[in-house]
Amino acid sequence: MSVRDPASLQRLIDMGIEVWHLRQHGSEARSPRAESSGVGSRQPRIRLSSGDGDWLLVRREPWRGSHEALLADLMATIGPERCRFGQWSKDSASGESLEELVERGVNHILCFGRLDQAPSWPQLLVAPSLDELSRDPEARRELWSLMLPRIQR
Repeated sequence: MSVRDPASLQRLIDMGIEVWHLRQHGSEARSPRAESSGVGSRQPRIRLSSGDGDWLLVRREPWRGSHEALLADLMATIGPERCRFGQWSKDSASGESLEELVERGVNHILCFGRLDQAPSWPQLLVAPSLDELSRDPEARRELWSLMLPRIQR
């Protein structure tokens, strides 16, 4: 099926249907979905590292084992079997979109560190960085106030 009408393309995009374009004669066809995304020219994506739970703990940098005691406390509070880890993707071709994460069972995304342009995902909780949490009691209070309503469900 070929859809060339801009109004028809927009209706498909609004319904969440991804429209694919063929490249012809070396020209780069741009996806209407990418053009209409709210964050720059692409949807934010997260690369999954490890774990299998409904809570995804995310940061910009790779997980290197720092702040082990703090993470152990968080995992004990949430439940270790409910935690998985990930990292924000810098490349639009790698990682998982929100829709793919939800399909994998992710219900809560806890991001450590402020984001320049945070996606408006209902599952996303943006917390202070792990460095801030390890040294600042006020940052820890902020984290617990973010998490408490989700944990009590």
